[in-house]
Amino acid sequence: MGSTGSGKFTDYTGNRDEGAQTGGSSQQDQCELAFSCILEEVAQSAYYSTHGKVPQVGAQVIIQFEAPRIVAVDISTNLSCGALPTKYNYLLKCLNDNYNYFGIVTNSNDGPHPLVEIDVSPSKS
Repeated sequence: MGSTGSGKFTDYTGNRDEGAQTGGSSQQDQCELAFSCILEEVAQSAYYSTHGKVPQVGAQVIIQFEAPRIVAVDISTNLSCGALPTKYNYLLKCLNDNYNYFGIVTNSNDGPHPLVEIDVSPSKS
């Protein structure tokens, strides 16, 4: 499997070729995309510190900015369950643009390395 690009920097968003064309843009609004992720810093989260365990599968979460990270917050307790991976930092702009993100815990484990995995969908208010 390989790349379908031309091998030029114009394959990347923001770089223009001689015809003023840019490459790499899918024209899809990142804020509109649903996603799944494994949360980080679960053992340091407010939820884990308070309850000594992770949320159960099926628990509902909302995505919020709690400086310095974007976190998943358990709706029933209003406690953060962990931080989203930094590749989702673009969501801060989306949150500021009146997008809301609600999700559900799809996998969790209280083992030596606590784990919380979530599925998240956007909605615009």
